[in-house]
Amino acid sequence: MADIDGRKGEILAVIAEEAGVDPAIVDRDTSVADLGIGSLDLIELIFKIEERFGIEVPSEGPLENTDVKVFELLEHVEKLMDSKPGVRAAKMPS
Repeated sequence: MADIDGRKGEILAVIAEEAGVDPAIVDRDTSVADLGIGSLDLIELIFKIEERFGIEVPSEGPLENTDVKVFELLEHVEKLMDSKPGVRAAKMPS
């Protein structure tokens, strides 16, 4: 596996911890199912990712099933983190 650092490394660490595997075994072809993460485990993993990184993962999209590749999941979560809105301005009364 290529060296992964930064945010992707953090996300991978959460996934590997949930799966109980060494992150070093994950490569570009590794799917979530390959790590032994089933449908219910994937839901729990998504909750952990949302809580850890302060994002909301939509129920539709690449995380709908366990066939998703781990690297796709890393990229998807990173995009959600990038698009996370900053502090919103208070709405002024009309």
